[in-house]
Amino acid sequence: MRIVERTGELLTLQNLLTPDRDRPGKVVLIEGAAATGKTTLMHAFAARAVEAGAAFLSASASPAERELPLSAVNQLFHDPALPPAEVERADRLIQDGSLTVRALGVRPAGGAAGEAAAQVPAPILSRLTAIVLKAAEQRPLVVGVDDIHHADAASVQFLLYLARRIGTARVVLVLTECLRPTRSHSLLHTDLLREPHCRRLRLRPLSEEGVAELLAEHVGTAIAARLAPECHRVTGGNPLLVNALIEDHRMAEPTRPVSLTFGDAFRQAVLTCLYRAEATTLARAIAVLPGGVSGGLLGELVDADAASVVATCQVLQAAGLLDAESFRHEALRAAVLGGMRPDERTALHLRAAELLHRHGAPAAVVAERLLAADRARAPWAVAVLRDAAEQAFAEGRVADATDLLRLALRECGDDDQRPAVQLDLARAEWRIDPATAARHLPDLVRGLRRGRLPAGGGATLVSWMLWLGRPHDALEILTEVSGGVAVPHADPGRRAERGPCAEPSPWWLPYAYPGLTRLEGLGDILRPPGDAPDTSVPVPVAPSPRTEAMLVNALSRGAVQEAVQRAEQLLEEAGPAFRSPLPVAAIAALVYADELDAAERWCDTLGRSTASWPPQGRALLMAMRALVHQARGRLESAVKCAREALTLMTPKGWGVVIAIPLATMVVSLTAAGRYEEVEEYLDMPLPEGLFHSPFVLPHLQARGRYYLAINRPKAALAEFRTCGELMTVWGFDLPGLVPWRTDMAQAHLVLGDRQNARRLAAEQLRMLSPAQARTRGATLRTLAAASDADRRTELITEAVELLERSGDRLELARALADLSELYQATGQERRARAVEQRARALAAECGAGEIGGTLSPRLAGADERGENAGPDLLHGLSVAELRVAALAVDGYTNRQIARRLHVTTSTVEQHLTKVYRKLQISRRTDLPVTLLLQSTQDFPA
Repeated sequence: MRIVERTGELLTLQNLLTPDRDRPGKVVLIEGAAATGKTTLMHAFAARAVEAGAAFLSASASPAERELPLSAVNQLFHDPALPPAEVERADRLIQDGSLTVRALGVRPAGGAAGEAAAQVPAPILSRLTAIVLKAAEQRPLVVGVDDIHHADAASVQFLLYLARRIGTARVVLVLTECLRPTRSHSLLHTDLLREPHCRRLRLRPLSEEGVAELLAEHVGTAIAARLAPECHRVTGGNPLLVNALIEDHRMAEPTRPVSLTFGDAFRQAVLTCLYRAEATTLARAIAVLPGGVSGGLLGELVDADAASVVATCQVLQAAGLLDAESFRHEALRAAVLGGMRPDERTALHLRAAELLHRHGAPAAVVAERLLAADRARAPWAVAVLRDAAEQAFAEGRVADATDLLRLALRECGDDDQRPAVQLDLARAEWRIDPATAARHLPDLVRGLRRGRLPAGGGATLVSWMLWLGRPHDALEILTEVSGGVAVPHADPGRRAERGPCAEPSPWWLPYAYPGLTRLEGLGDILRPPGDAPDTSVPVPVAPSPRTEAMLVNALSRGAVQEAVQRAEQLLEEAGPAFRSPLPVAAIAALVYADELDAAERWCDTLGRSTASWPPQGRALLMAMRALVHQARGRLESAVKCAREALTLMTPKGWGVVIAIPLATMVVSLTAAGRYEEVEEYLDMPLPEGLFHSPFVLPHLQARGRYYLAINRPKAALAEFRTCGELMTVWGFDLPGLVPWRTDMAQAHLVLGDRQNARRLAAEQLRMLSPAQARTRGATLRTLAAASDADRRTELITEAVELLERSGDRLELARALADLSELYQATGQERRARAVEQRARALAAECGAGEIGGTLSPRLAGADERGENAGPDLLHGLSVAELRVAALAVDGYTNRQIARRLHVTTSTVEQHLTKVYRKLQISRRTDLPVTLLLQSTQDFPA
């Protein structure tokens, strides 16, 4: 080990070597914490002494030989530096002395507790000393004994005898001793250090500069400068620990780390320090207890008195392991615990948990020890774990809460308490991935039926089933317990008696599944007591003072300004933590109200807190970011955010809400002209319950827009019509939510039906409030395309003004493209070119495809796709190929076609490849619509 920052001590030792016979011999005791370089310093001095002509007699004491009298002395007198005759003589003396000590036994020394003194006969000590002094007459002699604290009592007796008789002999006696809680040989200090020719050298840990110097030799100056501060903070300047980190860095060299690597060498070095300092037991106690605990608590855990604890902590601090009363770095704690057998570690964690619980420590502190032990058998343990989980959940540490509750559920032996614990766990897992939490539903439903769930538990189960798209299961629970806790018209502010994220009754069910509120008497269950039956849609629910209820109510009535106010109020009240999806839903309300600036501002505000949010919260907020980007025409950003949202939760975990990021993805990819990527998302499986929920509306709209983009106006019209029918029946006919009339109008325009297009656009315009600038602008653009030439310029100009204000750059680009066509048609070519250039620039910024003429009546496009082609075009296609191609034209994906025809997806792809080759086309969108007509004639369904 390289000598660093030990120049002064080494020089002191070298000055002791002198050829002057009149100068008395010297005795040096080198003290220091474990592994601070005492042995290295002694051997460095010895090497220089030998170079100067001295002889070196060395010994290293060991605890394994502490019961062997004169074992350390025996090493000294078997050194090759002594003549063989003297070695033989010394060997006889040592044997005699050892036998005498064994025969007489060991007597108390009268010093520290446990210390003993040997009774080596004086003549033996005298003759052994004479051998040393005689050797010193020939040349200077260095006698070094390492780890004197481990030496046997007889060897210490000899060394004290020798130290007192060195006189003027050319002998330097060097002893090294490790600082420990108790001294093994107090006589060594009381007798030895009072000798005038004896001195003590205390070694200190390395400074940060010393650590940098040691590092530089192995990793280079530049890397050493970066690593030295942290390395010193971790090791406290302990040379052994520093060298261990150097070794771990060297082993990790292929990856060229620029930070410290804590590997096996470091772990072993920590354990070595503890062993040498005889502080392993207390270090383990410190490792399992929280930082800053009292010495009394530490002592109670390891059955030690306060004085011993203080002394041991001081030793650990001197060794660079402790900073005050806790480890300097978590890697040190991990190394200490890693040095224990698993059963030892578990038992110690459990004892620590019991001790902390008995002393009234916080639940989180006690639970941390139970979790580390992976056991919780004590009667009080489950309650502590639940309390700690509730606190963790409140602090946004959902994963920690989940770990605690899984242990609680596994260890819970109370059948009455178990359903409540399982509900807590499911609530925590729900925030990570609802699909994971869903596995608890069968057990929880059984617990609900047996009356073992806490208050609010039934409402929570109903809410989850609705989210997962299982409304009929939710209906079954509501019907069974309509007189109990699950009634949605119960107090909306009511929460479960305990547990993370307890949810209120599902007062919002009529809005989430309006099509089911008339099924099997559900309307009577949902209706507040005393209300007369009402056939209006949605089924009335109890008035609620909650902001979210007022927000939904305002949206359902089309009160846009009130909805915006309620959404902002809800977001203000929610705070930065994620406790429910309601704030995210409020952002969606702002988007649907065309308040894009406010929606984006709140996305940014909440986004600053998402580091502590669970995956569900981050996924929902990312979906809202995607929705805002899409509404502003930032297609690439919308696709990126929607894709990230879909990766943060599994598709099943999204439940019916998956329709939002999916629809955003499809609409954005379609607008960007990336049609072949759309199929992947249209082919994703969806919950069956989605088609009973308003969440299906944006999905239908997205599919329709895709069909319209690939020149499938009839298929698009069917999607938009379905969307409109559902919104009308459900009482959610809100243009800001899904402007289905505009979508249908666009499909009619492509089919050449301007009359119906004009009627639908005008009808939607009347339903919009003046504040909905974005939707009004898009509607006016559609109305302009469907109107007579004398009105078009006025309408499209107003549309451009509104869209300029709305922030939707893509829809603005489309409106400008239409305005350019109008200028071109009226001979204003210069203005047409200028407007067209701006439209193209905006479209390019948005990442959109071709936008010119998108709403002009067009039938020519049908000819390009072969829609007017005769049967001859299809000559040569087999029946199987016709079936596959017809379904592809009808909008089915490859996987859907395979399921419908009971073949493999690979077979579908092979058939389509042959169809493309025979028809001399290159992609799906080039398939002629004639295929659909021909297939109907040749093989009716």
